[in-house]
Parts: sequence; structure tokens; C-alpha cells
Amino acid sequence: MNVLFLGGVFDNTIENEILKKSKGTVHYAANKLQWNLIDGLLAINNLNLEILSAPFIGTFPKEYEDIQYKGQKSIYKNVVESNYVGFNNIWGYRSISRKSNLIKGIKSFATNRVDNKVIFIYSPHTPFLQAAVYAKKIDPTIHICLVVPDLPQFMNLNDKRTLIYDRLKKIDIDIFEKNSKFVDSFVLLTDPMKKMLNVGERPYVVVEGVVNIESSNNEEPTDDIKSTDSMTVVYTGTLNKKFGVVSLVEAFHNINIKNAHLKICGRGDSEEIIKSYAAKDERVIFLGQLPNTEAVKLQKRATVLVNPRQNNEEFTKYSFPSKNMEYLLTGRPVIAYKLDGIPDEYDKYFHYVEDDSIDSFTKKIEEILLMDEDSRSEFGDRARTYVLNEKNNISASQKIIEMIQESRSR
Repeated sequence: MNVLFLGGVFDNTIENEILKKSKGTVHYAANKLQWNLIDGLLAINNLNLEILSAPFIGTFPKEYEDIQYKGQKSIYKNVVESNYVGFNNIWGYRSISRKSNLIKGIKSFATNRVDNKVIFIYSPHTPFLQAAVYAKKIDPTIHICLVVPDLPQFMNLNDKRTLIYDRLKKIDIDIFEKNSKFVDSFVLLTDPMKKMLNVGERPYVVVEGVVNIESSNNEEPTDDIKSTDSMTVVYTGTLNKKFGVVSLVEAFHNINIKNAHLKICGRGDSEEIIKSYAAKDERVIFLGQLPNTEAVKLQKRATVLVNPRQNNEEFTKYSFPSKNMEYLLTGRPVIAYKLDGIPDEYDKYFHYVEDDSIDSFTKKIEEILLMDEDSRSEFGDRARTYVLNEKNNISASQKIIEMIQESRSR
């Protein structure tokens, strides 16, 4: 099988530049999920893989310093040719530029006279789909598989969106829907997505998220976390109000444990509120945007990890936060809400908050902090073992490839 992975991935040679030039959120969660899938595909025999990417960065001028992303080429693990295309990064024009340059980048794959070609598209980003459809029109035998971590209409939940953005987004979704009829199969994070995407009779698999076996086997030992002198609640990720981070800060502010700290890292529309709490409560520590390696270290050293996303928005029924999978992999206990998009099989591995009240949130944080460390570690270790055995990137990639092979044999 000859596979092109088409997405917004960026490798560690680019990461530092992106972090330095970003004024908004760096899309570490999406980047990690993409690399997990890529590594999973590399573990499959008789599969030739190449990468075509327009990296996920913010737009110029508000979210990124550069008006032009220059692009580059590299070789991943001395095996996979990776083409990071350049594009004009001006807000409003960027999608047109990305589409144009991705089409140029995909042409060689489209015209290559080999059999059994597959394009994996990561995320329902219209320029990605347009480039893949261009390739399929050149070679109709190409199988397009769309990986959908978020639905198009819920890909930007920032409260500061403008009316112009919403109007352009509606046009973008219309273009996406016209092109989505060329998709042959889907990888969905939740089953309800299939109706919103008009999957119909086309094959699909549900993969809530994946953890990387390879990276977990190469982990460095972390500091001893069994001391009760200081307990740490940690949140890493996007700081948007719709993700519940303000409720987290409020709930933590109300706990009566003096030697506990809340450490938050990331960017988003709630930064100023978080900073205001940090100014009046020395236990609240705002760290800003950290490199992914530092955020992972922070997670592993936490007493408890928290995902404050509540089940009170329409998008949550289509949502399985990749953060949850990342958290479970650390072996630390995780406090979360039972979203409609989370299957029941995960219920044994999260400490769920009972309801959406601040009081319930505060009580749950206090409850886990006051547990003995052995109980916390045992709970976290069981969750880690579960995701490594049942939700790893190799088994997920194999499941996806088998779906594609079965659909082609019909």
C-alpha cells in the first residue's frame, strides 16, 4: 500500500520556531495525535509512507509573527519523505494559499503510476480535502480516508470570533461539504459524528484517540511525586472559556488545602481571568505556553490532572478530548466530566465530577488530593495500562488499514 499522510503536522526541527513566533495557541495535541498515527502506520508491513503537510500555525498578524511560512523538506526517521509546504499566512487568504501549494505538493503522488494508493487526511480542513480531491480526479483509484478529530463547525470555539470569521467559516463549510462526497472512508473520534458528516453507507471506524507505544517505552524517569509537602493540580492545553478552565480556577480557589497548587499552561481567551486569580491566590500558577516536552513533564509530576470540559455544549457529544488520552498515559489520576462522546468503557479510568456546579468540582479536587498516594498511583497505573494495551497507535492504525482493505475488496 502506498500512503500519503496529508495534514498539519510539524516535527521537532520546526517546533521551536513555531513556539517562538506564535502569539496564540500552539496545536500540540493535534500534532501529537498526527505523529502517533504516522508512527502506527510505519509499524505496518508492506506500507510505503510519505508526508505532505501545511503545518498548523496561527494566522498573521494576530496569532503568528510571519506573513509567509517558508516551508521545508526533511526525512522522518530516515525513512519517510516529509514535505512541509510554504504558504501565505495572511488571515482570510491563507486557505487559498495553502490549497494552491498543497496541490503542487500532491501532484507527484497523484501522477505516480503505482497501485493501491491511499491519502490519509488529518482533520476536515478544507484545503487538505481540496488537494486530495485534486489528486483523486487525476487518479480515481486513489482511496481518500478522512480522520475527523473535530467537526468543521466546532473547530474554533474562541469567544472572540468576529462576524466576518463566522461568515467566512460558513462559506468554508459549504466548500468542504461539496468536496466531502469524494471521501471513501472515515476515522471518527465519536460515533455521533457520522450523521453530521453524512457518512451514509461509506465505511468508518471509531478511534477515540491513540497513545504512542514507542514514546511510552522511551520515557525518562520522573521526579518522586509521593511527597505530600506540596500537591499539584495540573491543566495543560487551550485556555478557552468553553473548555471550562475558568470553572477550574474558581473551583480550585475554593479548596481549603493550603499546600496545594494549581499549575496551568497554554493560551486562549481566558488568560486574563486566570492571571487575575493568580494575583489574588498564590496557589494558582500560570505558566503560559510551554514546549510540549515541558508540558508532559509537568503532567507526569502532577498529583492529579484535570480536564474541566463540561458536558453542557452541543459540541461535547462529538468530542473525545485528545487531552484525556494524553493524561491517562501519564499514570496519574485524572478528574474529568462524563461527556456524551466518551464511551462507557472509560468510566473505570476517570474520576468524574458529579455535576456542573463549582461546589461539586471543588469537592472532587479535594477528594482526590486527600487520597493516599498509593491509591492515586494504583488508579492511574490501571488507566495507563488500559490505554497502552487497548488504545495504542499500532492497533489503531492496523484497524484503519483493515477497514480500507475490506472496503476495496467489496
